[in-house]
Amino acid sequence: METTLMTARAAISIRALASLVIGSLLVFGLATESKAASQTVDAIDNRFNPQEVHIDPGDTVVWVNRGQNTHDIRADDGSFRSGIMNTRDTFQHTFRDEGFYYYHCNLHGSRKKVGMWGLVVVGNPDPSTDPYKDLGGGAKDVRPKLVVPDDFNTIQQAVNHANPGSTIVIKPGVYETAVTVQTPNLVIKGVDRFRTILDGEDERGNGITVDGTRNVTIKNLTVRNYLGNGIYINNTTGYTVNRVDAIKGRTYGIYAFDSYDGVIKNSYAYGSGDGAFYIGQCLNCSAIIENVVGTWSYLGYSGTNATGVVIRDSVFRHNAIGLAPNTLPTEDLGPNRGTFIYNNRIFNNNYSKIPGAGFSDQEGQPIGIPIGTGIFLAGVENNQVIDNRIRGHNSYGVLIGVSVDSDPPMNNTVRANWIRNSDADEDGYGYDLAYDGNGGLNCWAGNDFMGETGPPDIQTLYPCNPRVASGVPYGPVLAHMAESASRGATREEEEPPDPNRPRCQKGAPGCSR
Repeated sequence: METTLMTARAAISIRALASLVIGSLLVFGLATESKAASQTVDAIDNRFNPQEVHIDPGDTVVWVNRGQNTHDIRADDGSFRSGIMNTRDTFQHTFRDEGFYYYHCNLHGSRKKVGMWGLVVVGNPDPSTDPYKDLGGGAKDVRPKLVVPDDFNTIQQAVNHANPGSTIVIKPGVYETAVTVQTPNLVIKGVDRFRTILDGEDERGNGITVDGTRNVTIKNLTVRNYLGNGIYINNTTGYTVNRVDAIKGRTYGIYAFDSYDGVIKNSYAYGSGDGAFYIGQCLNCSAIIENVVGTWSYLGYSGTNATGVVIRDSVFRHNAIGLAPNTLPTEDLGPNRGTFIYNNRIFNNNYSKIPGAGFSDQEGQPIGIPIGTGIFLAGVENNQVIDNRIRGHNSYGVLIGVSVDSDPPMNNTVRANWIRNSDADEDGYGYDLAYDGNGGLNCWAGNDFMGETGPPDIQTLYPCNPRVASGVPYGPVLAHMAESASRGATREEEEPPDPNRPRCQKGAPGCSR
């Protein structure tokens, strides 16, 4: 079997050379016939597309890193390995023998169909030789309710044998596993929110991945200690996450990407190096986050290029920033053009020491943010911040400004919020309401605050009726944001303590509290 890793620059040079050679062959009338074929697989951030390919013996698979993050290609059986691939790098491998060849990105997945994984099927191998035949395929179970561990030893086995419409019930216990769900119309629920625990042991990628399906509900359980995300919803329509504790998902707690018609409610996310809750890359997302607590994370909520998200009746506390809808080039469908933030309690978001991941750990160049901010509308459009209670921040109660990629904020509304104590530290700097002056049509009205605003008298300068077409750059805020951006690589990091959660769920079998 043949393997090649090619950087983007080398690939360009070789393609140029190949063009010259082929041109020469055509001039001299020589045949350029090839008997082998190739199949391309894109490594997109967090998944391979397509995930499964079928080829003939002698064919070649070419992987191309089309994501923003680094990835690698590693065979589960050790038969091929790419090394680290930067954006646009390619890796190719020629398969000589029939068989099932599973592989994964070792940075974002692991063996046995966990996280970012794929499969190459060569020829027509005997199904019994599939090394993971017990993890997928097989006869579906017609029972409407499957109980783990009574009916199946593992959650993944139950998922793989469930019919659409089934409910998987998980009894109390610690399940050291990662689960992938691709069957539609499933309900996965724990018996006890605090004693039904999926544990990544700080070595697995995602706790539960819902990938490319529809109408999946996950409820009443805990996911903890995953390198990626506690719950990862990808390319899915109709998802519900209810009464879930996501503890120390290294990157995100509960993460929905390229997914629509979703509800995240009554849940708790703690200790994430990027966002406790995240919704990204969706236009007309039709997503609601309600009655959640996001805490002790870099961002309580992050929403990159997500249009059509409602965040209401929730608590965001003790993060570096409470909520940060944002526009970035790392995902499609930008800019963020509509987040409705209503009736939330947002306080004391000054926590600067969470170890970075994702956005806050960009290959040794972490992105600095204005830590100590309740709500930061970063390069977004048509966002509304209405009727929230915001207090106790070192820098800003509500800040509107450019994104880290200099996207201008446009047509955002900050109205009827209660804001106090936005100069909570001793540096003498802080504004209840602030605007860097980029973009335009941003407005403030009817907010109840007692501190300063930057610029002064912001509600008179930028009223909602009529709106002012263009902002005027405001030096103190611009300077502070520039200083914040430079601090990302130097901030001190310290792992937060484990949260103090109830030992069992009141009313669940075996709980005496």
